[in-house]
Amino acid sequence: MKVELIPVIEITNYDEDIPMPPSGPYWEFPDEWEDYRISANIKAGFSKDLKPYFKSSSFYRISEISDKDLLKIIHKEIEIQQTEENRGIDDLTCSLDGGYILKINNVDKYFPHCCGKLRDITEWEDLIAEEEHVYFYMGHPSPRVEKSETKIIFDFLNSEIQDPYSPPILEGKIAVDKEVLKIAIENAKNELFHFAQQLIKINELENLNIPEIDTILIYGIDE
Repeated sequence: MKVELIPVIEITNYDEDIPMPPSGPYWEFPDEWEDYRISANIKAGFSKDLKPYFKSSSFYRISEISDKDLLKIIHKEIEIQQTEENRGIDDLTCSLDGGYILKINNVDKYFPHCCGKLRDITEWEDLIAEEEHVYFYMGHPSPRVEKSETKIIFDFLNSEIQDPYSPPILEGKIAVDKEVLKIAIENAKNELFHFAQQLIKINELENLNIPEIDTILIYGIDE
């Protein structure tokens, strides 16, 4: 079994001057939604080279984001996290929206959902801890998790939070070998490390002066 854990962030831009596709969901009409997302991203100041993890998706793999687009993401995040009192950039506290795509034997099986964030790597780390029971959260909905001696079992039929999965998950349960998942988690953390270095570099080159920018945008503070 080949298992990968893909770190992605979610980038969503909308523009009232760009007509939205009349049909959905996006995974069933990828061409229409891909055209819309590209147009909306460019209108928002992102480059035309910003490519989603898969066609029409709003997920972007962190290792494939250019410095130019990451700078735009940082500025956008500052705007989002500032309050009505217009607190400064020193008050950034939140991890970037997104999470981790579970990929098994080269097939994407499970995606981050609403309220998922990069900090959720700690949820994946908890899965391979010694504790028998674990509450697993990757946004809502999130599957219930069962553990055996050698397997982690994701139960999508009995989710902790009962919302529809988008994109839908065809299997009721997915079993993953613990040791293989452990390697996938370490690989994801290595990708996070390089993303952190990219954040630090941009912070310095652009004189953003955001303290602990890598810790904040990956793990969040006091969340």
